[in-house]
Amino acid sequence: MNKLSSLLLLFILLIKGYKVTAQVKPGGAAFTQTIKGTVVEKSSKLTMPGVTMKVVSVQPERAGITDANGVFHITQVPIGRQVVEISYAGYNKVVLSDVLVTSGKEIELNAEMETANTQLNEVVVSATSNKRPINSMAMASGRSFSPEETNRYAGALFDPARMAQGFAGVVAGGDNNEIIVRGNSPKSLQWRLEGIEIISPNHFNNEGSAGGGVSMLNSTVIGTSDFYTGALAAEYNNATAGVFDLRFRKGNTDKREYTFTAGVLGLGATMEGPFARGGNASYLVSYRYSTLGLLKAVGVDVSDSGVPQYQDLSFNLVFPTRSMGTFSVFGVGGAGNVNTDAKRDTTKWDERMDSYDLRYNYKAGSVGLKNIYIANNKLNFSNIISFSGSRNASKVDSLTSKFEPSLLQKNHYDNTAIRYAGIVNYRSGENNNIRAGLNAGFLTYNLYDLEYQRDTHDLKELLNQKGSAATFDGFIQNKHDFGNKLSLNTGIHVNYFDLSKTWSYEPRAGLNWHVTPDQEISLAAGAYSRLEPLSFYFAKSAESNDAVSTKLSPTQSAQLVLGYEKLFSGHLKFKTEAYYQHLYDVPVSSDPANNFSVLNVSDNSAISGTDYHSLVNKGTGKNYGIEFSVERSLNKGYYFMITSSVFNSKYKALNGQEFNTTFNTQYVTNLVAGKEWATGPNHKNLFGLNGKLIYAGGRKYTPILVDETFRRDEQVIDQSKTNTLTADPYIRVDFSASYRINSKKVSHFLLLDIQNLLNRRNNTGLFYNQSKRIIEKNKWIGILPTINYRIEI
Repeated sequence: MNKLSSLLLLFILLIKGYKVTAQVKPGGAAFTQTIKGTVVEKSSKLTMPGVTMKVVSVQPERAGITDANGVFHITQVPIGRQVVEISYAGYNKVVLSDVLVTSGKEIELNAEMETANTQLNEVVVSATSNKRPINSMAMASGRSFSPEETNRYAGALFDPARMAQGFAGVVAGGDNNEIIVRGNSPKSLQWRLEGIEIISPNHFNNEGSAGGGVSMLNSTVIGTSDFYTGALAAEYNNATAGVFDLRFRKGNTDKREYTFTAGVLGLGATMEGPFARGGNASYLVSYRYSTLGLLKAVGVDVSDSGVPQYQDLSFNLVFPTRSMGTFSVFGVGGAGNVNTDAKRDTTKWDERMDSYDLRYNYKAGSVGLKNIYIANNKLNFSNIISFSGSRNASKVDSLTSKFEPSLLQKNHYDNTAIRYAGIVNYRSGENNNIRAGLNAGFLTYNLYDLEYQRDTHDLKELLNQKGSAATFDGFIQNKHDFGNKLSLNTGIHVNYFDLSKTWSYEPRAGLNWHVTPDQEISLAAGAYSRLEPLSFYFAKSAESNDAVSTKLSPTQSAQLVLGYEKLFSGHLKFKTEAYYQHLYDVPVSSDPANNFSVLNVSDNSAISGTDYHSLVNKGTGKNYGIEFSVERSLNKGYYFMITSSVFNSKYKALNGQEFNTTFNTQYVTNLVAGKEWATGPNHKNLFGLNGKLIYAGGRKYTPILVDETFRRDEQVIDQSKTNTLTADPYIRVDFSASYRINSKKVSHFLLLDIQNLLNRRNNTGLFYNQSKRIIEKNKWIGILPTINYRIEI
């Protein structure tokens, strides 16, 4: 019996077992839960007393009213999917149509309400249908997502990045959670948490990349957050492509709750509750440890080629005060390693790597202190200071026939950042909002890379640099609503990078025109900049010992987006966006015969190539395309999303020639869909089926000069034909089945998630396998089945 069959059988047996143990007597009372939360005014962030909350999907309706602190409690809400309406005179009504109420945890809803310009023209805002960004300054290319979606989407594995692979303008980057946004390199993706940039929160990532094999983020701590594909508001810094603007939720302030998870990828526990009974301060802490690492620790042999081991911690501690606003301490971090020892038997060595001892270690984390102070109904402040750090290290030894080690590679990349972000938000009129702020980042680095060079048969130091750098940003933006139909956001962002002593002036503007209450046209334009991985600034050419590229300035991008959106009845939305991005001041090789560009790579691995040269800011690039999406939010038990993008991604090297980027797959179509059924006594349980289809064009790659490659024993490409070949199309089908059992005070959740159900070995073209000394297809992994069990108490 194969692994997939075993997991399917286990899943079915678990469901049957729970159906037996979860029985209640016929005619027994239906289980209920409490829905609670806080309602604030979107611009001022002031709490709103007297807001009416109704659960309209049950009869009789359950209702509540916010108190003087904007807090509400609705008790005895039946288990299942419910519809919640939030209303207040003079404000747009908010409707939440797919609220999942379970028996194990109280449900917390934190809502923001916007003023209706006239009471006669109040409209209904379906928060679960239009999925507008939480950030009110966002005009285009953004959407919000809920943590429940990361649990529900097939192939998501509780990971926001894998969930986003189905969004418009996004292409899966491969087996890990890297994503390609509008043709940009995956390393251009920025991660933010609680309003400030953080180091990539992923295990097992390569230096300079934005993704990894396993996310450090546990979906049990994430709140509703934003994802952007471009056209950012003026407050966003160091970003030219996609941005995950994540928020942690607040722990329960009324009672202590616990969530325990066990699965193929890890074991985890989440704890939350008040620090003291009757108080408003709360904690939310989540810890995970890899299942495979645990099995190895107790002596179970689960792999011949190294066992990925990792652990991570996420937390959010919230402390409201009477006179100084609300303080919070938040963070996410983790550590992981993969160690492989060569077999001490030369008869089992079929290729070079069989004789290697490999050590790989990665750890990263970010922690922050945040204060939100509301001065009055017009003025509020936010101040955040954070520390981020990462260490990426590896060592490779080649064993002789007598098992004596010979060093092939040794490196470490240590990066730290102390960051500050301060924002003042001033509501200068009923229809006008001004936001301004300052950002500062103080970076330190210790970069070292020693590698064996086959052409000279010795070790060469490619990188050895310690130092510090700083970056400073300031911005101001103004959003004005002209009546009920038109909103205009104008602003400017300014950046200074002290390593290159360069300034960047970035004007930005966005316009929303509500042609009708259910139709909108958007237009956004702006300039943006982003630092490249610092290793590019200091890496040495294989042909020279001189440090290079230290004067590199950030990569620049000018963007224009035009969009149209139409809301239909039945929670259906159509959206299309056309965009153009012009990238300039792009670091490219200083050798005109070499077509290297940072737009064409997803990490810093290029510095180890013998053809790597110093970089200069003389390259350009462009991404342009059009996206379409039709999305039906979950309602009446089913949902779907169909997205399609047609695009081009090009770059120019120093010689002025234009080439495809390797990420120019030119088209992608994604289909995400799911159905759930209420089952069991009193229909208190939920059974769900979900699927995802990704169909994208193949990656671009360059022909290999075969004779020269075998002579030099390293891959040598034909620079004159850079990225002229196309790999096979990328096709992947993901599937998941879930079953939720609601007992009286406990909720159980079972999830079978199968990534790449058809076991298709997608590839990115041909490459020279130095270990086997052959040229072959660069294939990604096949089917990846996982099973997870979660209990909420």
